[in-house]
Amino acid sequence: MNPTILDPALLRRLAAEHIRVQGALEQWSLVPKDWLDDYKITRGKIADQLHASLVDYYNIRHDAGMALAAQHKETADALNQAADDIEKADQEGGAAIQNLGLGDHGTTPRHPAPTTPGHPVQPPGPVTTGGPEHPVAQHHPVSGPPPSAGVPTGAPHEPGATPDAGGPAQARPSAPLDAGPVVQHETPALGQVPPGGVVGQQSWPGSVPGIAPDIAGPPGGGPVPSLPGGPLAAGPSVGDVPAMVDPYANAVAPGAADGTATADATVDADSDLALAKALLGAVLAAAESPVGLEWAVSAMRGPFGLRLFLTSTEGRGWLPAGLHVPRSVSMPWQWDELLGSGRTSAWEGIADPARVLAEFGLVWGPRVQGRVTAVASSAPIDSGLEQGLGDAAVAGLVGPAYDHDLRVATAGSVDRLGLTGTPQALDSVAAVADSMVAPVLQALAADAHAAVGGAVSTPAEARPARVLREQILTTLQAGMAVPRQLWDDLRSLDELLAAAMLSRRVDAGRVDLGALTADEGSEVLRAMVFERRCTELALLLAGEPDQQSLRDAMYAHQQIAAHPQFAPAEAGATTEIAAPGGTSVAPATAGGPPGGVSVAPAADRAPRPAPTGAVVPPTISVAPAGVSAPATDLPPAVVPRQH
Repeated sequence: MNPTILDPALLRRLAAEHIRVQGALEQWSLVPKDWLDDYKITRGKIADQLHASLVDYYNIRHDAGMALAAQHKETADALNQAADDIEKADQEGGAAIQNLGLGDHGTTPRHPAPTTPGHPVQPPGPVTTGGPEHPVAQHHPVSGPPPSAGVPTGAPHEPGATPDAGGPAQARPSAPLDAGPVVQHETPALGQVPPGGVVGQQSWPGSVPGIAPDIAGPPGGGPVPSLPGGPLAAGPSVGDVPAMVDPYANAVAPGAADGTATADATVDADSDLALAKALLGAVLAAAESPVGLEWAVSAMRGPFGLRLFLTSTEGRGWLPAGLHVPRSVSMPWQWDELLGSGRTSAWEGIADPARVLAEFGLVWGPRVQGRVTAVASSAPIDSGLEQGLGDAAVAGLVGPAYDHDLRVATAGSVDRLGLTGTPQALDSVAAVADSMVAPVLQALAADAHAAVGGAVSTPAEARPARVLREQILTTLQAGMAVPRQLWDDLRSLDELLAAAMLSRRVDAGRVDLGALTADEGSEVLRAMVFERRCTELALLLAGEPDQQSLRDAMYAHQQIAAHPQFAPAEAGATTEIAAPGGTSVAPATAGGPPGGVSVAPAADRAPRPAPTGAVVPPTISVAPAGVSAPATDLPPAVVPRQH
């Protein structure tokens, strides 16, 4: 374990940070009662429905924020208690050492006997901690070289082969990126095969751990699909292109590029934990995560070598825009074809990202004769989960690390679409000309908005964002500019929806590892995730249209369209915006509601269709404390209906 984690001063600094976040969340969660009362008085009875929706929304926000604040308070208390316990143990240990130092006359000497020519004393080896700066090395007898010396790691010692003169060096996370020569191995490169190797037992001669030739096998061992990167990456054969060192593989897997990475599962778990923490820290530094979003990275080893897996707690491991991950990284959600979507759906909505990776390792490990050797998480590691992981090294509350910038695209990295995109999605993006990017972005946003509205019941927490998003899309379809205030309001509503999702996530701490089943309440959380992806697509329309924004839009669209549990409505289905619970629905009138007021469809009338024509939803403006609320005036792009 990294000794800095056991530093009481560091633990207390972390606790103070959690207390600060707790106070900010409690302040943010306050319900603006005076503003709500004034809103009802000034707008009259006609605004009762919107007032009730606002009350429900603020109550949900309050409950979610206070629950998260309580978690931060609990974590801070645990950190302070741990710091006190460490100091107490140090004091007791120091007192014991002082007592031993007084000497016990007549007892066995505490020091070794003098060295004699016939009995030389072996000098003690260097003491290592196993942390990122000083990994625990694998020592071998002095009388001979290591068993693997002269044989490339992961490759058989063929007759007539010339052994490596120096043998493999020890893996050092702090080693320079160009350490050691490139040695040809038969083990596939890190990140070039599915987890645990390819089912069809293919091999790629000439590939090396840390070397990234643009080729990999599909999960089922069939033809290689045309993907630019990630576990399904395709490209020219290895013999046609020169091997290229993946800089990210060096960053997160030091020692791999010089052929020193071992290909068996008998390795130092602390070294794998250092790699997992390095990748997780870089992801946390690059990702602007919403409140309550947690991340985790696991390391798995087996006959296939080392593989790192990444996930977040939103949806199926959602990745934010601007993040470029190493090609050697995979995600548990990419292997539905082999695991079955029914199994992975039970992992959605779990509040602990480390639990997701542990569940994946439990299912995947036996298939490939591998095991999870390390797990690093931005959230605390549950004690029961730590026991279930056996001898795997774990680290919780990992913070950002700025040694490696994953916001910059390199030859050894892929964006989120390159990592998870289907061949159809990638082909579609490649076929779009620059002049058509803007209309395609708008079409993707409108399609997702209509598809989710027609297939999924809109949760009450997501209704304000859906209404405002519909207004923005309608304005854009009319060829008009959207006021900047509306974009800001939509971002605020999206952040509030992310906070409301916290109370919907599942605490799986009391469920045995491997016994998780899909919860009925997960459908509501999944619908909220779909709504957030719709908002993400809409917000991309506020920026400059380019190829990267198109790739980001395609990723967000695929998070909905390619979701195994998403069933789009049949052709001709309409979009219905559900009213919040406990809110009465006004009957439809011939003249329609007053301008700026939106009413859900009556039960005896056809539901409102998706935004394909002129729709007059309410205008939302920012209320006190950065919270959105209806305004009385309408933007120029919206014309009230005539009575």
